[in-house]
Amino acid sequence: MKIAQVCPYDIARPGGVQRHILDLSSSLAAMGHQVAVIAPRVSPARPAPPVRTTQGNVTIIEIGSARLVSVNETVLEVSFAFGDERKKLDHMMRSGSFDVVHFHTPLSPFLALQALWRSTAVKIGTFHAVPPETASASIQRFLYRTLNRRVIAKLDGVILASSVQEDLRLAGSILPPCTDLRRFGSGAAPLAAFRDDRVNILFVGRLEPRKGAAILLEAFAVLRQQNPRTRLLVAGEGPERQRLERDVAEAGIPDVVFLGRIDDADLPRLYATCDVFCAPSIYGEGFGIVLVEAMASGKPVVAAANAGYATLLHGEAARFLVGPGDVSDLRSKLGALAADSELRTRLGAWGQREARRYDSAQLAPAFVAVYEQAMVSRLSKAGALQ
Repeated sequence: MKIAQVCPYDIARPGGVQRHILDLSSSLAAMGHQVAVIAPRVSPARPAPPVRTTQGNVTIIEIGSARLVSVNETVLEVSFAFGDERKKLDHMMRSGSFDVVHFHTPLSPFLALQALWRSTAVKIGTFHAVPPETASASIQRFLYRTLNRRVIAKLDGVILASSVQEDLRLAGSILPPCTDLRRFGSGAAPLAAFRDDRVNILFVGRLEPRKGAAILLEAFAVLRQQNPRTRLLVAGEGPERQRLERDVAEAGIPDVVFLGRIDDADLPRLYATCDVFCAPSIYGEGFGIVLVEAMASGKPVVAAANAGYATLLHGEAARFLVGPGDVSDLRSKLGALAADSELRTRLGAWGQREARRYDSAQLAPAFVAVYEQAMVSRLSKAGALQ
C-alpha cells in the first residue's frame, strides 16, 4: 500500500504530533508499506529529520512553508504551498501516487486543507487538537465544530486521538497516537551532570502559557524550600523562556536548570535522569506523547487533569492528576513523590506496563485496518453509483 502522512507542522520541530507521524510511518514501512511524510518547513536551510525505519522506506517530502503565529496563548504554525510547490502538491494529490492519504489535524491552516481538497486517494483524518474550554474560546470551538462537518464530508475515514474529541461531536475510530518505545527504558544512561543525591523533576515542552511551565516554577519555589534535595530540569524553548529565567533569577529560586531544546536522540537519557516527570499543561491536550515516553522510561508522572492527560493516568496513578493551574495541588503532589522513593518505583513500574499500549509497532496494524476499511467503503460506494 502507498501511504502519505500529511503533517501540518514543521516535521523537524519537536512535538507529539510530529513524533507520532514519524514513528507510525516507520512502523508502517516495517510492515512493507511505502510511506511518504508530507510536511511544511519553517527553515528551508535545515535538513529533514532522520526516520528510524527498521525495514522498508519512508520518504520525507518537505513542501510549502510554515509561519508561527500566537493564538489563545499558544503558538501555532500556519502553512501554505504557493507557486511551483502548490503545483507539485496538486500533482501528488491528483496523480494517483498514493492509495491512502492520512491527514493529521486536517483543520490546521492551510497546507492540509490544500492537499485534502485536491486528493483523489482514500482520505483518512486524525483529529488531535482540543480547543480550550474557556469562554473566550467559545467562538473557536463553534467554528471548529462547523468546519469539522465540512472536512469530514471529504474523508473516507475518521480517527480520534482519544475519547476527548467525541466531545466536539466527532465520531470515528479511537486510535491513540503512538511512538517507538524501544528507545525508552533501562538502557539509557542518565546525564552525568545530574547524578547526585537530588530528586530531579523534569518538564519537557514548549515554553508558552498553555504548557504551564510558569505554574510549575511557582510550585517548585515552595517545594524547594520544603525539600532542599529537589531540582527542576526544564527542557524546551518558546516565547516564555526569557521571562521565566528572569523570574527565577529575581526570586532567587535555586536548583532550576533551563536545558533549552533537547534533540530527540537525547530524550531517553533525559528521562533516565529524572525521578519525577511533570506535565502541567492547562488545556488543549488531546493526548500526551511526553507522558507515554516518561511512563515507558519507568518514571512516575504528575500531570494536570486536562481532558487528554486524564485519559492516560488511571488507578493509583490518577492520584497524581492535579487541577489545571492549581499551584498548591501541584506542589503537594510533587512533594509526595519527591519524599517517597518506594512510591516512585511502584508508579514507575505501572507506567512501563501501561505505556506498551501506545507502542507504534503494536498499533500500526490497527491503523492499516482503518485504511483498508476505508478503501473497501470507497469501492462499495463507487459500485453503488454505477
